[in-house]
Amino acid sequence: MGISDVLAEVRVFTAVSGILFGFLLTASVADTSQIPGIIQRTLLLLALVCTATATLIFILPPLYHHLRFPMDRQQTVQFLWRSHKFILWGIVPLYVGVYFSVFLALYSLIGAYSVILATAILIVPFIAYELRKIGDPMELG
Repeated sequence: MGISDVLAEVRVFTAVSGILFGFLLTASVADTSQIPGIIQRTLLLLALVCTATATLIFILPPLYHHLRFPMDRQQTVQFLWRSHKFILWGIVPLYVGVYFSVFLALYSLIGAYSVILATAILIVPFIAYELRKIGDPMELG
């Protein structure tokens, strides 16, 4: 994996978190009287903070790359290691932000049951991740 691979991954994560952040920011600066209850406002705030955090973390690898450019071999290895950590740190708030966004979107439709459905939706990737091992000869040992 090289620098261009890391920057391509970060580009995808930044786009996803930036788009979600943009929608949430638009919803938050729109007429807040349309967001009726404290639960919806809290969910919006949590989703907004999480996606803003993820977006800012995802821009760290390109920023780090530009601040350290040009890099020798040791600095490139250091960049790859740090970028990997930045991406992992950014996935957590992005995932939580998506959870709160789904929870918020469903809350206006089905009320308190939205927590169950939003949780089920976010568990699916973990199940799919574990199911990938079925039939994989590398996982049998």
